[in-house]
Amino acid sequence: MVDGREVGVEPICAVLKEAGVAIAPSSYYAAKTRPPSARAVRDAELVEDIKTAHRANLGVYGARGRSTPSWAAKASRSRAAPSSG
Repeated sequence: MVDGREVGVEPICAVLKEAGVAIAPSSYYAAKTRPPSARAVRDAELVEDIKTAHRANLGVYGARGRSTPSWAAKASRSRAAPSSG
């Protein structure tokens, strides 16, 4: 019990059932004992590669920021140029 309330799979499933979302406790236990999917295994392998790349990039994610996007700067220059017509 936590703060006078029952905790665990069964009480949570009971609350969900009252809310109109019926989930059997056996579904939780089946998912918990199932081996990881191929996707989960591959994702776990990639975590180390991602961490290495992040460290190599000085702990920064993504491209360096700019105050004006390059497309906007080009557009403003083309509007400011005098027409030759």
